[in-house]
Amino acid sequence: MQDNPNTDTEIETVYPDPVDWQIAFEPYEGNAEAALTLGFRLTELKQSIRDLDMHEALQEIEVAIDCLYEHSDFRSISREMFGTAISGKLTTDKETLLRQLGVRI
Repeated sequence: MQDNPNTDTEIETVYPDPVDWQIAFEPYEGNAEAALTLGFRLTELKQSIRDLDMHEALQEIEVAIDCLYEHSDFRSISREMFGTAISGKLTTDKETLLRQLGVRI
């Protein structure tokens, strides 16, 4: 059987690195609404994991959210605002401002 560098190499960690997350999120390029929806889902997952006190997994989800941010309309505004939006903590004033700036929420 032929050697396959993708399956035959030992992996130092089971978690994706930022490059892996960028590849995984390529389908979100040009689809900011889907990126935002996934951001909501990852935040919900993060909260569930936090409740179980699984710090390493939480760090990896944070890396995924950082990479997903690059595919959202928020990349022209701020990562902090993206985090606020996917956490469901946007005030009405901030939602209005974001809509005026052309960000789809």
